[in-house]
Parts: sequence; structure tokens; C-alpha cells
Amino acid sequence: MMAYWFCKALTGAVDRMACRLVSWRAGVKIAAFLRPQRSHLTMSSQPNQSLIDGIRCLQYLVSSDRAIGCRELARLMDINTTRINRLLMTMASIGLTMQDEQRRYLPGPGIHALAAQAIRGSALFSHALPILERHAPKDIVVALGVLWEDQIIYIYHSAPASQVSQALAGFRMSPAWQSVPGMALLAAESDETLMQRFTPEQWRYLAPHVAQQRQRGYVLWHHADGEVSMAQPLGKHAAALAFAGMWRIDEAEAATRLQTLKALNQLITQ
Repeated sequence: MMAYWFCKALTGAVDRMACRLVSWRAGVKIAAFLRPQRSHLTMSSQPNQSLIDGIRCLQYLVSSDRAIGCRELARLMDINTTRINRLLMTMASIGLTMQDEQRRYLPGPGIHALAAQAIRGSALFSHALPILERHAPKDIVVALGVLWEDQIIYIYHSAPASQVSQALAGFRMSPAWQSVPGMALLAAESDETLMQRFTPEQWRYLAPHVAQQRQRGYVLWHHADGEVSMAQPLGKHAAALAFAGMWRIDEAEAATRLQTLKALNQLITQ
């Protein structure tokens, strides 16, 4: 008889524990369902640093005119050498990079496909190129550049008597703070941001041109050696059109060239 009551009590205890366990599990599931998924949303909204580093690595490699080793590229990008090596090997696996005999890296065959697709998909490039071929002055330097980090990348850079093929692929990137299209585009950022990005000496050099762009909507630069250059942003395209290679011209000619620059800018942006 005692065994009977003992078993009954034990069974009741087990049932109560089971009920509590089920209730606890159900409560956890309900709480998890009702709890705002803040951590998930926060993580998914963060930039993917590996992707950013990979693209920067590829751009540095493509903009160089020679093969680059992992250590040199790591110094340029201020990133760990092991990480750079892993990124380059990953891109090599899909043909975006390759190695020479010294195991230095070069752009791979996949870059050509990517470049062709990028040109085809660029509304700015496809629209601006025919206009520049037809209407750009032939006796001075005409350039169309975009800002990438602290560099100006020229997608078009023609010199007097140059061919279109030379204008498309004949000029490397240059520091934005030293180039007139770079000055025009950097003016869209605040002084505080620019002072953090550049050294005090670079900022002193850049500041007057940034102020001119904000006040007038263009940069007109009289160089110490007698050259005159000018640039104006291309509105929503995050690019700038520039004229350069004008030597020792007077104010009247500078004003005429500026009007030509503005008119060409309007043709491209309309």
C-alpha cells in the first residue's frame, strides 16, 4: 500500500515537473518571438569590412603600373599582410588577380570582363564620352574625374592632339588635394572631415580652393608656374569636369574658358 502511494506521489511530481518544463520552454519561445531582434538588425546593417578591403585591394592593384607584393600592398592599405594575402588569393581563385614569377600580384583576366561590364553599365561614361569627343576643346587638357577615397580617378583625360584611346587609358590617378577636380569634389565635405583626412600642410594648401568652390560653384586655380586650371562638379554623378594646360592667359581668356567649361558641363548633365 505504501508502495502504491509512493509511486502515485512520484508520478504526480514528475507530471508537475514536466508541465513546468513545457511551460518554461513555451515561455522562452514566446519571449524570443516577442523580443525585438535588435542585435540581428544591427549586425545586418553594418558594412562588410572584408568586402570593403577586397575592393580597395583590387583598386590599388589595378591603379598600379607594375606588379605588387603582399607586404607592399599591406603597407599602402595599412592592413595586416596575412589578410591582404588571403584577399588576393581569394580574388585569384575567380580570375581577378594573378601572380608573376616572383609571386607578386597583377590584375587577372577577370578584370577585363569586369571593366567592360562597368563601362557598359556606367550612365555617366556612356553619356559623357560622345559629348566630350564632339564638343571638348582640342587645344587644352580636358579631364573627367571621380573621387575615390583621397584620390582622383580619371575616366577621361585628353591632351592637345591626343587620340580618344589615349584619353581613356592614358592617365593614372592623382592625390585629390593636389588636383583641381579633386578640390572641387572635396568641397562637398565639411571642414572638420577634411581636416581629419589630410595633414595640416595639405589642408592649408586645399582650404582656399574648397572655399572658392563653395562660394562660386567652381574652382579656378592660378598655379605658381603660370598654368591656369579650372573644374566644376557634375551634379549628382560625384564627378568633376576640368580644364587644364592653359598657360599665362589673361582674365578675359580665363573667363571665356570658364564659360566653355560650364556649357560642356550642362551638356553632360542634362
